[in-house]
Amino acid sequence: MTTVESALRGTYGRVWLEGEEIGILKNITLNVTPQYEDVIVGFTVDRQAVSIQYSGDLIFEAVNSISSELCMKYLKNANMRFTIECNLSDPASGGSEEGYTINGVTFDEFPLANWQKGALIEKAFKYRASDIVVIDSIK
Repeated sequence: MTTVESALRGTYGRVWLEGEEIGILKNITLNVTPQYEDVIVGFTVDRQAVSIQYSGDLIFEAVNSISSELCMKYLKNANMRFTIECNLSDPASGGSEEGYTINGVTFDEFPLANWQKGALIEKAFKYRASDIVVIDSIK
């Protein structure tokens, strides 16, 4: 039976970029967008999946200068690919975790500097990926 106590919270999420924990996770999304082509069957138009695109956003409170490191890597190799690992471990899950490895990550945009007097430094990255691996899932 589903109860309010079993509702998962992102409070316990963590994220790593190239094996390094990059900050205090505020938000990560991973979207799967199927691409279809129309197929005519008799007199009916149906559709068939031809590809899948992975994309998302990553927002965290900064604890280091990862943006400037990424910028330097892009200047050396503009076709650089990265790996994001993320997991959610919530006490409401009864000890289960949900985790993904996101491979072939390219960033559409990431902030080099985003400072505001008296505020925590928050960084938001938009990305696309070529592959995901489901490591764990909460049942």
